[in-house]
Amino acid sequence: MSHGQGGSCEIVWSSAPSSMSSECTWSILVMFCFILATGAHEGTVCTVRSSKGEEVLLGSNFTFSCIFNKQCSKLIFRNGTQILYIKKKAMSMEVSVEIVNIKEFSTFSCRCEENPEPCGIDIKPGYPPDIPQNLTCVQKMNSRNVSCIWTTGRGTIIDTTCQLRVHGDLELGYESFMNATGFCHSTFPIKSSEMTQLVVWLSVSNTLGSKTSGPHTINLINIVKPSMPEIINVSCSSRWCNLHTDNHSMNLVEIQYSAVNGIWDTFQTNDKSRLNISLLQPDTTYNFQIRRKINHTVGLWSDWSQPKQKTTKEEAPDKALDVWYLQELKPPQSKSKCFRIFWKELNISDAKGKIQRYNISVQEQKGKRHSIIVVPPSRNQSICCYNCSVSVSAVNSEGQSPVKIIQLRFPGLVAGLPSHRPLNNHSIALFWPKLDIAGTEYVVHWYPVGNIEGIQWTRVVDTTAHITGLQPQECYQVAVTALRSSGPKMATIKGISSWQSAPEQGPDPKPFRKDTESLSLTWNEIPQKKRRGCLKKYTVYLMDKLKGDIHKFSVDHPKTQYVISGLSPEQCYNLWVTAWTDAGEGPKGSDLPFCTLSDSERMLSLVILAGGVVLLACLILLCICQFSSVHRRFLCCCRCLLPIIPDPANSKCAKTYADDQSEIKFYLDQCDSSVNEDPDNVEVEEVPYPSICTYIKSFSHESSSSDGTQITKITDIMEDYISTHGAISGEEEEDEYEGEERSLDEFKFFPSTHSPFMEPLFLTGGKLTLDVVKIDCSEFLDCT
Repeated sequence: MSHGQGGSCEIVWSSAPSSMSSECTWSILVMFCFILATGAHEGTVCTVRSSKGEEVLLGSNFTFSCIFNKQCSKLIFRNGTQILYIKKKAMSMEVSVEIVNIKEFSTFSCRCEENPEPCGIDIKPGYPPDIPQNLTCVQKMNSRNVSCIWTTGRGTIIDTTCQLRVHGDLELGYESFMNATGFCHSTFPIKSSEMTQLVVWLSVSNTLGSKTSGPHTINLINIVKPSMPEIINVSCSSRWCNLHTDNHSMNLVEIQYSAVNGIWDTFQTNDKSRLNISLLQPDTTYNFQIRRKINHTVGLWSDWSQPKQKTTKEEAPDKALDVWYLQELKPPQSKSKCFRIFWKELNISDAKGKIQRYNISVQEQKGKRHSIIVVPPSRNQSICCYNCSVSVSAVNSEGQSPVKIIQLRFPGLVAGLPSHRPLNNHSIALFWPKLDIAGTEYVVHWYPVGNIEGIQWTRVVDTTAHITGLQPQECYQVAVTALRSSGPKMATIKGISSWQSAPEQGPDPKPFRKDTESLSLTWNEIPQKKRRGCLKKYTVYLMDKLKGDIHKFSVDHPKTQYVISGLSPEQCYNLWVTAWTDAGEGPKGSDLPFCTLSDSERMLSLVILAGGVVLLACLILLCICQFSSVHRRFLCCCRCLLPIIPDPANSKCAKTYADDQSEIKFYLDQCDSSVNEDPDNVEVEEVPYPSICTYIKSFSHESSSSDGTQITKITDIMEDYISTHGAISGEEEEDEYEGEERSLDEFKFFPSTHSPFMEPLFLTGGKLTLDVVKIDCSEFLDCT
């Protein structure tokens, strides 16, 4: 629509007879129109026009003109941007612009420089319509209306009118507007129920042109469309599902189904209410939809029903697990060998249900068998056994998978490494010579260094393998194992990477021990995420702070310690460490400044170290002496150092009474003549006493009422045999000793203070032979 056009006035002539009043009215009307026209020109700066109107052909050329109603500095704009114009004459009020190859909707405007009020026009480029085509009509079942849709080949961009005319009613057209995609739509009623055919004409038009097509004949029986069906219920087993639908009279049903995020499968059936779908997978969720048609040749398909979802039941797994193993370090003092076994998770089609556990059975050669249960998501287990086999199976709610049996044997190592080359950032090609590793089957396994839980493996029969799914800047441990009847053989690669760069971080050194002329240092491993590949070596840099010289020392990975020798005493240095991959050297870690020791400091440290060692040895010896077995052995060693004691059988007393064959007995009646009964024998017992010598104690079976007479007689008989080596002190002295013993027992933390000389010197086997021992009978009886 144009903006800022000049005013206009229409004069309507009346058919009434001319009169004085009519002349007056005419004069007023003429004056009013003149005032309107004059006022319009005074209120509008300019008028605009296009040589081809407001809607033009896309890509065409046209002229845009502005006519001003007064002299001023004229300006022309396109979409708000000023453009140059052509003035027709020097004093002309009209200016124009040639527009070439217009491609988009544009707004053109004009104004005087001193007046901000513009006048303008919108130009819309587009296309004329094509011939109407692809007519499709639909009559919903039990409806009296027909809906048709058709296209014009392409969208016209500008407003386009569509029209449908039905034969027999051509004067009445059913109009609509074309949408942005170039489709026209129209709905009209069927006036007679006896109609079997329709004949229609189609037309489309806009300001750039118009097109018509027809006649088009439509058989009503072929455009009947059933209503959308509904799935009432779905019942499933592990391999099939039954769909229960609403009642209908259609003779043809089409079913489509798919697993979640899967591809749709479709088939047709003549069943009406009970629809069976077979060949499904266990424990799989499916989406189901149906649609209907009158029969194969008549009518249109209905819309698809709303999807119905159902999961089939489970089945026992029917595929054995893929199992592999690696050797582990065995526990100390164990004759068994240790392995870690791994197994892959079954895919959905093989698992046939949710795996609840894994059963592991270990069979040893000696007949021992034990079972282990592993619960998902764990899929590995450590086992220590000797010459054994392991069986692994997966269990779901319906049963157990076939058992996978594998012999656990340490593989022999093969000299030489497999070769490899990167294929891209996520895969590597691995190949090895067949002569070096001959086998009927090969297992290639790999895992990120330091993360054995992430192990993967593949089985091949050729001497090449493609390892996929690798992460860039990650270092992997790779091995090839040949499975042979005589035993497996393995070749390993310590570290490979599909793509790597220099490390992101350097190691942080720490001093381990320093001397006057050397330094022992160590450093921690760089975190795996900071390595950016496989580490190959470290470089230790040493800078002399006095001279400024820098020395380099190379250390192969995985060593993390190094000894620098040849340093100067009392000299200060700065040290740092860097790490290398095949892609280059990484940044340095933290600096380690240090100074070497002087000779005096070194001597002091050695003295402190020696004192500490001696103190530690004394403490260990003190603790060892607390054990009774060590104590006894120590006493035996001390006894061996005592002088040799002569045999009592060779004494003077023994020779004097050698002819007396009877045993020496002490009778109570020899000491007391008033006793008429046969006296009891007096047993002599050797009792150890904590002194240098032993003492002899006599026990009588009679009451201690026997007094001094008995003591005198016994003294007379035995006085020649009193030993000069010691004396019997009686009960008071013995009680005093026992008290000392109890007081010593309270300090059993310390080593025993008993001397090895406190033990008895005479071992008589229960019988006493007196030589150097003399007995004081009075003290003897006092003791009893």
